[in-house]
Amino acid sequence: MPLTTNIIASAMHGKGRMYNVDIYLAVMSLTKKYGIKRSPHWKATVRNTMQRHCKGNDKYIKPNLFIHHGRGVWECRR
Repeated sequence: MPLTTNIIASAMHGKGRMYNVDIYLAVMSLTKKYGIKRSPHWKATVRNTMQRHCKGNDKYIKPNLFIHHGRGVWECRR
């Protein structure tokens, strides 16, 4: 199973504002726990997914799951 918005949002859930490095660690921990494979470019996938699901971004597509607080700082809306 590839990285999905649900995996990323679950990794970030309840943790408030997070820096990219902390998001990567949370996603890595969750994917290891459940045996989910990550592509060689998984960090770019995480960033791109958060950008696509952030209403303030030009790439936005529904649902609006993430809040961008500035360079490398994100939060999950759930």
